[in-house]
Amino acid sequence: MKDIITQIFEIENKIRPDEFLSFKRNFQRIYHELEQEGYTVINPIGQLYDERDVAIEANLSNEHNKALTITKVLKPIIYRSEAGNRTLIQKAVVIVG
Repeated sequence: MKDIITQIFEIENKIRPDEFLSFKRNFQRIYHELEQEGYTVINPIGQLYDERDVAIEANLSNEHNKALTITKVLKPIIYRSEAGNRTLIQKAVVIVG
């Protein structure tokens, strides 16, 4: 299921912003169905990068020691909830700059 979710995420990100509104409802329905099956998909785009966050693997495009922001997400964070336990099943792969 992790690979299917990642493919859906990639398709969503490849749609041009001016065309996205045509597909927005479809993606919302897909993510809602995934949540009903216990999956949580998180897109960390725009968040400040924290090297202590175990749910993110980052490629740094900035050598400076200032606050770094996640500028691109190649794979989302995926959690699976089952019997009240939330398990990380995929770390996000991001570019930070």
